[in-house]
Amino acid sequence: MTIEELIELYPFGKIQQTNATNENISFPVDGKYFVLPKDSLQETEIRLLEKLFPAKDSFVDQKKHPWYDYLFNQGSLDLEGNFRIIHIQLKKPKAFLQAEWENSITEIFPNLVDFFFTSENDGALIEKYAKNHYTLEELQSIFLTLDADFDSSTTAFIGNFFSVHEPFPTLFEEEQKIFKKEAEYLRGKTTFALPDVALHYFTQEAMKQSDIIQTFNKQLVLTNEIQQLILSLWRNQGNISSTAKDLYMHRNTLHYRLEKFYEQTGLSLKKMDDLVFCYLLITKQEK
Repeated sequence: MTIEELIELYPFGKIQQTNATNENISFPVDGKYFVLPKDSLQETEIRLLEKLFPAKDSFVDQKKHPWYDYLFNQGSLDLEGNFRIIHIQLKKPKAFLQAEWENSITEIFPNLVDFFFTSENDGALIEKYAKNHYTLEELQSIFLTLDADFDSSTTAFIGNFFSVHEPFPTLFEEEQKIFKKEAEYLRGKTTFALPDVALHYFTQEAMKQSDIIQTFNKQLVLTNEIQQLILSLWRNQGNISSTAKDLYMHRNTLHYRLEKFYEQTGLSLKKMDDLVFCYLLITKQEK
C-alpha cells in the first residue's frame, strides 16, 4: 500500500518526517511517517496497519547524532563550512557484520562528521568539505570494495557540497526524493550524483504532459535491440568504440545499425542532441 492509497482511505491523515506524538499513531511509509489520530481508528484497524507497516528497527540517538536532529527535527547546529550528504541503501546478508562495517566507514572517511541509519537499510553519511575529498569514481570503488568484503550490496547517491547557511533539511529531503526515484532506473551504476540523473529527473513530468511526445511515441517504434543500443551509447557518452565493445558488436555492424535507424526515423544517434532525445523517450516509457 502506498502513501497515496493511505490518504485515499484516511484523508485526515498527515505525512511528516518524524514519528507521532502520544495522541497520534504513525506508520513508516517510503522513508516518511503517515500519522493518524489514535481515536479515529478501531483496534482492529490499528493492528492491521501495524502489520502492513511495521515500526522501524533503527533508533537514532539524537544526542550522538546531532545531524539527524537537525535534518529531521529542525534542531540547531553551530557549524561553519560546506558539507555534503552521501545517501546509501545497503542490502545486507543474513550474517552481516554491522559493527565492523561501520568501523570501516569511519576509517575510510576522515572528514566524516556524522553517520546514522534511518531504517534497516537506509543511511546517511555527512562529510565536511576538504580539498582531498573523494571523487565520484573513488566513492564507487570504495563501496564496491566494501560490498566485496562484507557480501553486501550498496547503492549510493552523492549529494552536493552546500554551505551550512543553506536550508539543509529542505535540500536533504529533495536529494532523498531524487535518490529513491532514480536509483532503480540506472543501469550498471550503483554510485551516482545529481548530474547523472538531472536530465531525466527534471524533464520527466514535462514529457509526460506533452502531446507532441505522446504522438511521437506512437509513431516511433523502438525495439528492444534499439533501446539497448541507445542506452549503451548514452552510458558511453556517444563513443562508438566503447559502445561496440559494450554490446559485443563489431564497429561496422554498429555503424550500419545507426545508419538504418537514421533512415527509418530521421534521428541520428551519432548526434548528441538526437541521442539525448531518444534516451529520454526510452526512460519515459519505463515509468
